[in-house]
Formats: sequence, C-alpha cells, structure tokens
Amino acid sequence: MNFDEIQLIWNSQAATKESLERESILLAVVEKEQSLRRLTAITDGVMIATLLFVAVMFFRDPVLQGHDLVLILPGIVCLAAAGWLFKWRRDRQHRHLGFEQSLRGLIDKSIDGLDDRISQMRNFVWWFAVPNVLGLIIALFIIDPARRYLLYLVFGPAFAICMGLAIWQINREIRSRLLPEKQRFEQLRAQITNEQ
Repeated sequence: MNFDEIQLIWNSQAATKESLERESILLAVVEKEQSLRRLTAITDGVMIATLLFVAVMFFRDPVLQGHDLVLILPGIVCLAAAGWLFKWRRDRQHRHLGFEQSLRGLIDKSIDGLDDRISQMRNFVWWFAVPNVLGLIIALFIIDPARRYLLYLVFGPAFAICMGLAIWQINREIRSRLLPEKQRFEQLRAQITNEQ
C-alpha cells in the first residue's frame, strides 16, 4: 500500500466522521425543536383554555341572572386576550413554514421559537393579570358589603401572591433555561456559518 492509497482512505474516513457529526447535530437540533414545539403547543392550549374559562365565569351572572352587567367588560377582555394568543400562535406557525429544511433552517427556527417563547412568557402578566385585576376592581364596587372582606383578605392577596410567584418563576425560567439554550443555538449557527 502506497501513500496515495493511505491518504485516500484517511480522507474518506475524515469525511465520514464529519458527516456523522453533522447528522448527530441535526438529530439533536430536531429533537430540541420538537420538544420546544410540544411544550409551546401545550402552554398555548392551557393559556387559551384558562382565559376562556375565566371569560365564562365573568359572563355567568350577567347572562344567566341579568345583573352585574359590568362583569361583561372583563369577560370581553379575557376573550380578546384568548383571541390574541390564538392569533400569535397562528402567526408563529406561518413564520415557521418559511424556514428552510436544513440544519441551518432548523437552528433558525429553534432560535425564533425560543424568542417567541421568551416574549410570550414576558407578556403573561398582560394576558392574565389585566383581565383578572379588572374583574377584582369591578368586584369591589358590586360585591355585597357583607362579603367584601373575602375580597380584601382572600382573593386580593391570593391573586397578588400567585402573580408575584408566577413573575418570579417566569424570570427564573428565562434566565436559567431559555436564554442559555438560545445562546447555544446561536453559537451552533455561528459555527456552521463559519464552516461553510
């Protein structure tokens, strides 16, 4: 065996190693992207269902009993927030169709999905807090004075604690998991761009 034959074998093995590395990277990116897509779909569904449930609860008394018609306002706000979430979801799905079906396209789609997820988590307060705060403020004026203490001692503090914990958890999740994952994808994209 001469040097040229050995060089040819070496080059073919190096190319195989590189293609195996690319395939393993592609598989890992596909798995991450599918996991993110599943998590986002579940979160979207739960958020929309929760907003629709809260809207139904606001509409219950005005529609069934004909009183407290002012509760229709927070119900409409909840429906608008659910509609906005549904539109956001559809826009994201349409945007993801535009990415090319390659390793670079999957990485770009994953980065876009992470950006969208971070934005969605940061807007959580507006989608859930605003309709519920509006309902609590209206409830202050229409609730029976004998039961108003429940609003002050139970519902108000419970809502404030839950929203505070949710905001803390959202910021922690963004800092500890989503931003580092986005940085890893951006580094991978830069590495692939430099290799090409």
